Amino acid sequence: MTEQIDSRAVAERALQDRDRRWWPRLLWVPLLFLPVVDLLSSESSPWRVALALLGFGVYLRLGYEAFRSGIAGAAPPTRRLVPALLFLTADVTALTLLERSSWGTLFPALCVGLARLPEVWRIPSMLALTGVAAAASSTGGPGNAIGVGASTFGVGLMMMGMRRLAESNVALHMARAELAQHAVAAERERFARDLHDLLGHSLSVIALKAELAGRLLPARADEAQTHVNEIEGVAREALREVREAVSGYRRPELAAEVEGARMALEAAGVSLDVALPDAPLPAEVEAVLAWTVREGTTNVIRHSGAGRCRIHAHAEGDVASVAIEDDGRGRRGAAADPLGNGLAGLRERASALGGRVLAGPVDDGHGFRLEMRVSLTAAAAAAAPPAGVDGAAGPPTVGALRADGAPA
Repeated sequence: MTEQIDSRAVAERALQDRDRRWWPRLLWVPLLFLPVVDLLSSESSPWRVALALLGFGVYLRLGYEAFRSGIAGAAPPTRRLVPALLFLTADVTALTLLERSSWGTLFPALCVGLARLPEVWRIPSMLALTGVAAAASSTGGPGNAIGVGASTFGVGLMMMGMRRLAESNVALHMARAELAQHAVAAERERFARDLHDLLGHSLSVIALKAELAGRLLPARADEAQTHVNEIEGVAREALREVREAVSGYRRPELAAEVEGARMALEAAGVSLDVALPDAPLPAEVEAVLAWTVREGTTNVIRHSGAGRCRIHAHAEGDVASVAIEDDGRGRRGAAADPLGNGLAGLRERASALGGRVLAGPVDDGHGFRLEMRVSLTAAAAAAAPPAGVDGAAGPPTVGALRADGAPA
């Protein structure tokens, strides 16, 4: 069964991971406590201070419960959000009107909750909160009313914009998840189709030939042996085709690897000079050279400390090669152990194509050179399909049998 991807779940998990970064929310804390500092530095009576601190404590507690999911929370607002916003607005309004105008600085923080309302209610509720904030803060004078109102309006616009950005991120993550799901499904269908095309015919021939060989034994052992040999040829050909199909998923291309090396080296501050052959190379040869470029580039970035790197690939006569050379400090111990773990894998790939790997410091002792050489003739021989029993290049077909099961 094909695994389905819940795109909204993916988006919510991505935003929840970001919401776990709690430290940006601490930037609001000093602003919230400014009116408290003003209250404690005044000469208000103890009962007024106690009531004001009680109202501020309720504001902190209820506000935390209402807005702890943050502006980018992917979950929809709860049913308690609107009552909480109304109660918090009434709380701050009472503190501003009855205690002192400095409590009006708590109004802008309520815009975090307003941004989590349905979109149709965000702008009207922000305008209403701005009006309430300006009216309540007018007890401190026109300037205070304008300042608190403008702050509430500005913070509200900023919160609305951040909320729209968070919603766009949700849509983007959902789209990416859906694209990934479609890509996986399409790749599975393609691979299933390729396997069916590769193996359907071959397995049918193997089954028919095996059935025929069983009928011919033991009376006609010579003819049965011929069919058994043909079964072996068909099986080997099918195995080769499957290996080619599977290797296509991980076989790199030289031009793509060089382009990837360019980006990686530029990111590491290393300039790159490239020379590639004009004529196309056999797929097996190109794959080995591409693996060499990948390994050599990794070594340059991790070990060399170089400023320049050169990748030179060419084919001449029966030899195709690629060399990666840098001007760095070289690798200590390269002469004693020129093939490390990564390069040992290149040696195995090269031996399969009649090639070899050369690795070591350059002639002047500054820099390192990695070179892969392979034989085009050996590569062509390794890629050639095995000949059939009768000398034909391809496997026998179903048409080689008569309807009565005897050989055609």
